Amino acid sequence: MNQEDMQIIGTLALEKDTKRKGVFINTKSAIQYVVKSMMSDYKSDKLFTGYMNSFENDQKFDDEYRSDEERVEKFWDHIYDKLFIYNFKANDGEFERMTKVHLVNKPVKFNEDEYFKGVPVFSAATDEIVREWELESQWSLYRNYNTLDEFCDCIKAKQPLGSTYGYDATESQPSFVIWKNQNQKLYVIGKIANCRYNSQRGLILEKEGQELLKIDISDQAEKIVYDVDANPTLAFVPETIYKQIEDQILKAEVERTKKLEAKKKEPVTKQNQEKAESFTETVNDAQEELKEVNTKEYSDELLIQMMDYHSQKRNLFYNMKDFVNVHTAIKCSNLVILSGLSGTGKSALVEIYARTLGIRNNLEDDRLLFVPVRPSWNDDADLLGYVDLVHNVYRPSDTGFVDFLVNAQKEENKGKLFIVCFDEMNLARVEHYFSQFLSLLERPENQRELQLYDSQYAGQLYNSATYPSKIIIGDNIRFIGTVNIDESTYHFSDKVLDRANVIELDVLDYSKEWTKKQYASLITPTWSKDEYDALINKDVDIKADKVQELLWEIHQLLQSASAKYGVGPRIVKAIKMYINNLPKTEIDGFNKGVALDYQIAQRILTKVRGPEIQIGRLLNGKSNTGFNQIFDKYSELSDFKKCRKVISEKQKELGAYGYCI
Repeated sequence: MNQEDMQIIGTLALEKDTKRKGVFINTKSAIQYVVKSMMSDYKSDKLFTGYMNSFENDQKFDDEYRSDEERVEKFWDHIYDKLFIYNFKANDGEFERMTKVHLVNKPVKFNEDEYFKGVPVFSAATDEIVREWELESQWSLYRNYNTLDEFCDCIKAKQPLGSTYGYDATESQPSFVIWKNQNQKLYVIGKIANCRYNSQRGLILEKEGQELLKIDISDQAEKIVYDVDANPTLAFVPETIYKQIEDQILKAEVERTKKLEAKKKEPVTKQNQEKAESFTETVNDAQEELKEVNTKEYSDELLIQMMDYHSQKRNLFYNMKDFVNVHTAIKCSNLVILSGLSGTGKSALVEIYARTLGIRNNLEDDRLLFVPVRPSWNDDADLLGYVDLVHNVYRPSDTGFVDFLVNAQKEENKGKLFIVCFDEMNLARVEHYFSQFLSLLERPENQRELQLYDSQYAGQLYNSATYPSKIIIGDNIRFIGTVNIDESTYHFSDKVLDRANVIELDVLDYSKEWTKKQYASLITPTWSKDEYDALINKDVDIKADKVQELLWEIHQLLQSASAKYGVGPRIVKAIKMYINNLPKTEIDGFNKGVALDYQIAQRILTKVRGPEIQIGRLLNGKSNTGFNQIFDKYSELSDFKKCRKVISEKQKELGAYGYCI
């Protein structure tokens, strides 16, 4: 869909939004107004400007012969209880210009801080009101169904449902759609798993689950913005109502499943079969309990539960220990690397974490960047870019990485969180293309200066204002990598492993442990940098204790094999910081003993590699001096289950190849 055909709902902007008055008389003595978008997922909080001639219907309430103050006051009086539905034209000015503006009444119990989601509305091909709109707007809907049953059959058969106006399924995927009958009554139809377009821009919906559910939302209609004159194919639903409807669908699906389970033993008759194949009309007071998440109290526990929520919503299943491990590592480490079998959901977990923090709530302000690493990269110019002295410009890499870093350090963004994910990080040698960062990330925040080019060129380059010779890498950016270990990838050097938490994701037993949890829908809070930093305990207890005694014995064991092996002070501090930053509530048995086990596996054992003649004694469980003997000695700290598993795998490698990596 062309951008100019997209419809947005908004409210008159306040002075705090625009740094000027929302309505004013411009230099041409015309009323000009500024509207703030209230969409949750498209052009959220963006500002648009309009004039009297922007209205689709001629508005007669402006009198140019009145004083400026009277004209502005008259405009306010006319629109104070109204919202704006409008299209827009992109331009290079401060605000994008509104077109085809309609005024609609604010819904009941309107909240100025509420955001709306666009939901497609469908109706019968014979609907006279909609047909009249088609003729006036010259927008064909191509509807070929006349009843709700026929409409549902089209969805089940994945047939195109015609077009909608003002809505683009590529920008926002709805979990339900709305059906309007001839009496203007509205029904929700769901749950919708996916929507897409065919080559003729016909919308195709794919249902989730066995059957479609229908919910009468007559009691919610007054809270929804739906104006048939403005657009009969699109309704604007407040986020809170949207989540309530999603919950009703979930409850109805659970209830329907229970009823079907109870009837499994009944003989299958033709009547029962027809009933089962029809969609279910649900009641609005379904009593099935859904798992609620309290998003008011910001904590580690909330973040971990939100990770589970977003993974469940995407039909992805992870071990809860992985959530605790990944969150704690990202919180404490400058670089976290996710390892594991191909297809275990490493990249998906990064996106889940970003959604948990609210980083992907607004696609217009996307603060998650995936950088696909290429095998040909051999220095940081491939990642950062280079100086073009022929044209006197700096050419940033086409990965968008530099623009992302520059944007993150703008004054208005320093309080926001950003995540960079290097996907397939070890397709090229990390020490080559990531060399500057390996040094920078260990420095204090105010000393993390990334050099893009020599400062002698700063005054010569045309775009040096956009791309300065040095940029600060603030601690509002988290760096994550994903890796596969196979014949097409490189292994990490100790320089990388010293600075990273390398987490191998667990593979759940998909024959038993893929359990679907029924979470109530919710609005994901957006975490600021300050709110996130409040969770971090930066005090590291350096007093000698049992943990440090354990790490020292491991260090001496490694040194006995080779002087290049060992546990340095950086790793000791990192392990203790990780343990000090566990959630206050124990989640899925992830306590300090498990944390110590995971950290030794992730930060020390990853560096144990070499030929059998050198490290075989360290891994041999029957040896008098080896890892297992040390773990037995400190069994009161942990059972070291994960470490023992890693050592067992390394022993197998030694037996098969005479070398382990």
